[in-house]
Amino acid sequence: MGKLTSAHAWCNGEVAYVAWAADGPIAGCIGFMVTRVHETGDDAGTKRILPTWIAFTDQSNPDWLEQDSSVWPIQQYQWRDLTLRRSRNTTDVRPIDFKIHYEVVPLGLAGKAEDKLPPSATAPYLDEHGKPRYVGQQKPIFALGPAISTPTIDVSHDFPSGGSIKATFTNGILSTQNLLRQLEDIRGKKPQAVAAGPIDNGKATGILSTLKKHIPVRNDKIRLFLTADVLSFLLHLIDRTEQSATGELYLALYELHDPELIDRLEALVKTGKARVILSTASSADVNPKGAPPPKQPIVWDVENYPARLRLHAANGSNVHDRLFNNDDHIGHNKFAVFVEGGKPKAVMTGSTNWTETGLCTQSNNVILLDDEAIAERYLGFWNDLLADRQPTGVPLTAKAGKKSATGFAANNAVQSDTLRSANAKPKPEVTVAAGSKVEIFFSPNTKEPTKDSDSPTPIDLARVYSLMKHASDAIFFLTFYPGVRGEQNIIGTAADLAKKRPDLLVQGAISNPNALPAPKPGTPTTYKTPTGEVKKLPQPAIWWPDGDDSRVAMIRASAVTLRTGDLRPELLSAGYAIIHDKIIVIDPLHPTNCTVITGSHNLGYKASYQNDENLLIIRGNQALAIAYAVHVLDTYDHYVMRARIEDERRKALIATGKEPVSKSGGFLRLNDQWQSRWFAAGGPPSSRDYFLSK
Repeated sequence: MGKLTSAHAWCNGEVAYVAWAADGPIAGCIGFMVTRVHETGDDAGTKRILPTWIAFTDQSNPDWLEQDSSVWPIQQYQWRDLTLRRSRNTTDVRPIDFKIHYEVVPLGLAGKAEDKLPPSATAPYLDEHGKPRYVGQQKPIFALGPAISTPTIDVSHDFPSGGSIKATFTNGILSTQNLLRQLEDIRGKKPQAVAAGPIDNGKATGILSTLKKHIPVRNDKIRLFLTADVLSFLLHLIDRTEQSATGELYLALYELHDPELIDRLEALVKTGKARVILSTASSADVNPKGAPPPKQPIVWDVENYPARLRLHAANGSNVHDRLFNNDDHIGHNKFAVFVEGGKPKAVMTGSTNWTETGLCTQSNNVILLDDEAIAERYLGFWNDLLADRQPTGVPLTAKAGKKSATGFAANNAVQSDTLRSANAKPKPEVTVAAGSKVEIFFSPNTKEPTKDSDSPTPIDLARVYSLMKHASDAIFFLTFYPGVRGEQNIIGTAADLAKKRPDLLVQGAISNPNALPAPKPGTPTTYKTPTGEVKKLPQPAIWWPDGDDSRVAMIRASAVTLRTGDLRPELLSAGYAIIHDKIIVIDPLHPTNCTVITGSHNLGYKASYQNDENLLIIRGNQALAIAYAVHVLDTYDHYVMRARIEDERRKALIATGKEPVSKSGGFLRLNDQWQSRWFAAGGPPSSRDYFLSK
């Protein structure tokens, strides 16, 4: 009979990843109970059994009410603790900075009387009205062995503790059953338009309209739940600037639309303590589809225009328009430099745009580096951008029928040769507190202003590719849209490495399906309905050329679009971006080779050739690398189940021409055979294998 041999945990300040191992399948095991033990903090001394929502196959959880893993065990040898700081059924958030460990216990349906688990206070069978909280009979559950504990871990934003680098991540994945519950908690009733059945490409209208009412509102519970600690990071440098007699804040922003952030920046600009370079964001075409000439012109900067006017009115001399009103170039930065007494002190960057959607409806990250040398580099780049003058905006309002838009007219703005030349010069790395090595690249950094199929590799991506090729064990990534089909971007490089090196773990998620490598020749793109009508297939959600045996696994962001078991259709997005991170993590458990690559750079040639960008490479900071790797695993694991469902949907449409039909009910098996895949011989490397092997 197999038994548990080890358990470990890792976290990023928001989510914990827990994995455990056994020396063989555990006879009679129907899963595991996992308990979080609080060692310090407000909950010191308490134990919390982790919640689960998936019932057994002879039960159903139609209202998606949580139980504990003592009632519905975890039928995996790994788990993500999404309730590390977030409530299981409300919008409450636990304060940061505490220590925990986990206990893992194997469970069965039979055992000694003394091993029977007692009822859990956090998992009642009956609700407050005396009605069962789920469909089906209660099951007696027994412990099959003693608990095995993980080492203690810190729940913190400091990487490492007491160091000069902090990082945090949004909670902005929308395609969750929990979001429906959060909206119910806020509204006091079940949201509308969430009934079972197919929805239109993730546009669940009732959910989306409700969500959009909450995310722009200061201190709204839904807003704070989704933004996690990212909002507090963005406000931190504003607060620090306000509180310092000699503080100044220099910002280069792509998008500025969030009401709270606009209010705070407006006040800071008005006092002369903030200087903002604000680029063009979004355009609008008011012409009806298919309208004949003459047409109204495209209006540019419609997203930033209202905030731009407010900042100019507050103190126009401290607001600098950097307008790329064309399809070729964007000012894509989202960084801020804190200066005190005339000296750069700290810089904040990452993938998060200063919008309510960037804060609340996308997967994003923010990193804060309290280091004068790094801050000085970024302030130098800010000044280079300021010196790189672009055309003055020409205000424009276009109207067609009932539609109108106000912003700027198109222009042919492009970055200068002077800026490109300055960015093309390699800079020496910076060593920060605790020994981390930091490399900084700015874009555009190429001689030519646009790329083509024969363009040479730019210096920043050449360095990134080199680091990827020298990975020892693992490459994890999250990316928005680095380019198409893996061409001239990190997706193609990752796929090639996985093909050449079977021992290398390559795992990641992509927002836009067009970024996935090209499917195999002959892959269907259409299907035929039973009536003979030819329709377009949903785009592939998974790229693994050898199926389950692939050495590389790339998925796109997906949502449940059909009722599947007890899962209701979900909202996929609130706009264009879903996964908006630009992250690569290399060998996170290696003490010196561990590498985090982040910033605004989309990790493709276009970003280096055509955009204002910044890219950070941080090596030798294991705590930071683990935190970013956990963020990747959290995002990947969330979407991989949904991607599999979408893949099965594609297969059903190809085979039958009809949408698959799923019965309501749970997925948990009533025997121990679910363990077989965890002990199958051979197979590709996995994130669990990697984390447990070190």
